[in-house]
Amino acid sequence: MIPRARSPWRELASGLLGAAAYGFALGSAHSELYAARNALKFPLLIAVTCMLCAPSTWIAARFLGVQLSFLAVQRSAARLFLDASRLLGGFSPAIFFVAHAARAHDDGKLGRYDEFLALNLLCVALAGSASLLRQSRELWRAQAIARSSARRAVAAWLAISLFTGGQAAFYLRPFFGYPASRGGSPPWFLGAEPDRRGATNFYEMVWQSLERPPLPELYRETR
Repeated sequence: MIPRARSPWRELASGLLGAAAYGFALGSAHSELYAARNALKFPLLIAVTCMLCAPSTWIAARFLGVQLSFLAVQRSAARLFLDASRLLGGFSPAIFFVAHAARAHDDGKLGRYDEFLALNLLCVALAGSASLLRQSRELWRAQAIARSSARRAVAAWLAISLFTGGQAAFYLRPFFGYPASRGGSPPWFLGAEPDRRGATNFYEMVWQSLERPPLPELYRETR
């Protein structure tokens, strides 16, 4: 096992750099504009999600029998985010390659949007799961918490983070968008505005990626 860096600032910097690298790779599926913006927006997404989840992670820990202070819970939960960000940074070269390959051969309309979304959801799930295993081990060893309680608490934190982060990502989008939206200069954040297939939240957007409905006629007729 690789020892954790002692400096919290070093941990924070490496996590933010990993998130920025992953965001850049993600946005390159659409355009250089999206890639550059994402280098700032993806670390922002991680930070916003971490802050929004702060009260819920502490309540979940208390409910599951993990008797830690609010500050200790936030430190553990923050490490979960930072570990996941570093792992996502490790995925960024592969995502960058896939993004450019898909972009080079898309039809300028829907392209491989749904497949690319699914791939990135898988990457986030893998990074989150690996971070969960590491952080539950940290709680078990460093905080003398029962292994089963540590696993339940960290699993609850991960679930809270995924549900909250998913919807936060919807409000902070676009991150890579449909190929049909190339050529414009969209706002940095679309907020609650429905996407081009009418999705009004993150979970509806994921469901659409499985159902694969076509774009509205307006976007199918233009390149």
